[in-house]
Amino acid sequence: MIGILHRTFQPLQLTKPFARYKTARGSTCALLTVVLLGLSGCAGIPVNGTIAGQAIETRVDSEVARYYLANYLSGKHTDPLLDERIDRVYEQAKGNLPGRDDLKKLSDDFSVDFAALYLADQISRVPANAWFDTAFRQAFEYTLEVFPQAQMKVSGAADYDVLFVPTYLYKRFASFTGADMAAPRKALQKVGFTCHFVETIDDGPVELNAEIVMAAIGARATSGRRLIVVSASKSGAEVALALTKLGPANTRHVAAWINAVGALQGTPTVDDRLLPDFEFLTGKIDPAGTESMAMGRSRQRFASFNIPRSVLVVNYFGIPTTGNISFFGRKVYSALRKYGPNDGVLLLGDMILPGGMTLARVGADHMHMNEHVDIATIALAMTTIEWLKYHDRISPADNDAPGNPAKSAETDDDVGKATGSP
Repeated sequence: MIGILHRTFQPLQLTKPFARYKTARGSTCALLTVVLLGLSGCAGIPVNGTIAGQAIETRVDSEVARYYLANYLSGKHTDPLLDERIDRVYEQAKGNLPGRDDLKKLSDDFSVDFAALYLADQISRVPANAWFDTAFRQAFEYTLEVFPQAQMKVSGAADYDVLFVPTYLYKRFASFTGADMAAPRKALQKVGFTCHFVETIDDGPVELNAEIVMAAIGARATSGRRLIVVSASKSGAEVALALTKLGPANTRHVAAWINAVGALQGTPTVDDRLLPDFEFLTGKIDPAGTESMAMGRSRQRFASFNIPRSVLVVNYFGIPTTGNISFFGRKVYSALRKYGPNDGVLLLGDMILPGGMTLARVGADHMHMNEHVDIATIALAMTTIEWLKYHDRISPADNDAPGNPAKSAETDDDVGKATGSP
């Protein structure tokens, strides 16, 4: 479900084509991949802890990050001076999620891994996010067990259309990286959803593709089913722009948008020229598509986003630390650390659209998000439908409904409070 910005070198994808062959070459490739993955986790200070309800065994970039995860979050406050500094961070935040600038300051004041872990903890402290995370994990475990039996059906799936919007260069790398989102589409169809695919220009600029997405969303308005839109990486900005331009009157049929690892505010890899040169593999690529992901242009575009309140937004992405970065993602991750915590392609704070649910997978970088993508997609869809049972928009329609996961929020300010947005 993730982007192609540098997933061409995703190690798990590289090993799969060789798995069916019992040859010396296949064994060597698999062994090399294991070795490289092992080397990627050797940097940093080892630590165990629990954050956002997820048990973690990893390595971090500093003693302060180790203390925060192993001690502070578990209530073992044994360093009064450091405890006071961390307490002050929480007090100043007033329950809001940190943005890009906040995370950069935390990185400078403490460390990059501290900032990443702090973001994960703040996300989990928002009641709506906590409910969504718990429901997602339950759905994931259930799907992991039942889906392989080929008899799974999702209750309520027949009431929804799912519209997939692919990411950058999906036509060039479809069979190699899954950028065309074929695996999640197939998975949802198997469990009862009606799926549709938007054929965008795979190297086109965000603005041009947004027009194509607008037409695709409009075409589903008379289907008689509610619509869930799924985007990945670059297409996140395209969907956000499309929904903004369509406005409330033309999106009444849109129930939700799953924004997976969304490049909502662009990526420093464009500005710093860190993207791999794909043209020797793919042929000529329109530079306009790449340029549309530059930070300045993307942040200006992001400021114009105004998603209709009737659309539930689900932000879904990974939060890695030093010890979780895959070998092939480490170079770019290290280069982006000067901007603060990132997933090896995007800055963590830039993937969140305020006012929506935020579901973070702690310990996963941009490339790791493709693991179990079929199971995760089904679990996301199940959790989204369950949430929508009690909501006719991001805020609950009926605060007294049995099993209602969050308190009602009737105003824009209240929506922000319910989802941890400023």
